[in-house]
Amino acid sequence: MERTYTIKLSVVIILIIAIVFSNSNSIHIANAQIANTKDVFKVIVTLSGITSSTKDILILVNIKDQTKSKLFNAQDPQIKGADKVNYTITFPGSTIDEDDKFTVCIMSIKDFKVECDNANNSPLKKPEFVDIHLTAENSNKKDKDKGDKNT
Repeated sequence: MERTYTIKLSVVIILIIAIVFSNSNSIHIANAQIANTKDVFKVIVTLSGITSSTKDILILVNIKDQTKSKLFNAQDPQIKGADKVNYTITFPGSTIDEDDKFTVCIMSIKDFKVECDNANNSPLKKPEFVDIHLTAENSNKKDKDKGDKNT
C-alpha cells in the first residue's frame, strides 16, 4: 500500500514540475509579445476641407515594406456634415528608426489620381501627423492646368 502511495506521489510531483516549467515558457513568450506591442508606429492622417461634393478617398501609408490603407466613406452617417476627419494608421511591432521615410498617398474615386507626400519619422516617441487639405478648386485647377498643356 505504501509503495502505491509513493508511486502516486511521485507522479503528482512530476506533473506539478512539468506544469510549472511549461508555464514559465509561456510567461516568457507572453512578456516578449507585450514588449513587441509597445513598438507601434502611428500615423494620424487628417483630411480637411470636406464638402458635400467630396467623394470617397483611399488613404495609403507605406513605411519600409509595409502598407496599410483606410477608406474615407463620404456616405458614412457618422461623418456626414463634418469638414475634417482623422484616421489613425498603426504599424504594431515595427522597427522604425529615427529619420526613416514614410509615404502617405490619397486617391479619390472621382478621378483615380494618386497624390503622395513623403515625410520622415521624427526622433520623438509620438505619432506622426499628416494634414491633407481637400479642395475642389485646387483639383479643378490642376485638371485645367493639365488640360491647357495638352492643347
